[in-house]
Amino acid sequence: MAARAMEKLSANANVAADAPATLAALTESMDAAGVDKSVVLQVVTKETQHENALRFAKSIESERIVPFGSVLPTSVYALEYVWKISDEELKGMKLHPALQRFDLGDETYYPIFDLARACGLIVTIHMGWDPSYPDECNAPPGALVKIVKNFPGIKIVAAHLGGLRMARDVLETLAGKTELYLDTAYCDDPWLDAGLFRDIIRAHGAEKILMGSDYPWHFPSRSISLIKSLDVSEEEKTMILGENAKKFLGF
Repeated sequence: MAARAMEKLSANANVAADAPATLAALTESMDAAGVDKSVVLQVVTKETQHENALRFAKSIESERIVPFGSVLPTSVYALEYVWKISDEELKGMKLHPALQRFDLGDETYYPIFDLARACGLIVTIHMGWDPSYPDECNAPPGALVKIVKNFPGIKIVAAHLGGLRMARDVLETLAGKTELYLDTAYCDDPWLDAGLFRDIIRAHGAEKILMGSDYPWHFPSRSISLIKSLDVSEEEKTMILGENAKKFLGF
């Protein structure tokens, strides 16, 4: 399934992946880059995928692999699977507004965030532009400000430093203005200027930045190299490269 899925995703997005989307290939890339643990994120795009995604998450869970579940917000079973993800003792779930075809700012889906907060689940969200749907953006950085204000205490990770190809908007509307984490997935791509990256870290606080790679699209070594090259202190780099995640995920 991995090869077929990646072939379709790559064709739709016109983007090549660095590596196969398999557990063995991920582990190999972790070993090569000196990565101890990886959070593996799933995206459910059909109601029929809910149960399989949950079973798969449990099957790969290990000392080094931290799997998250996923729910399709437009499904009538969405809240049921938030409960199931919690019952299976997974640490969180992934939402992808572009691929799951929903608007992050639509309050119709707020009960999902409310229940995730009640269950103590981390919600990782694809933010900003997506190459599969280049003419739209249904997850702008500003949408998260309203969610965090409505559900204080919710644990949110805004992927792609809060907005893929929307770094200037992140700096103006999100960084330092909300209690959430930003990750560095796909940030070593030319869309993000290193100076702007540093400014976002300064505004938001290095203690709320998590290293992410967006594997299999990018090897983790690319994100590590980028973070090490930034004009921030060695202490801040250490926090971003792992110390923040240890605290946030409870290792």
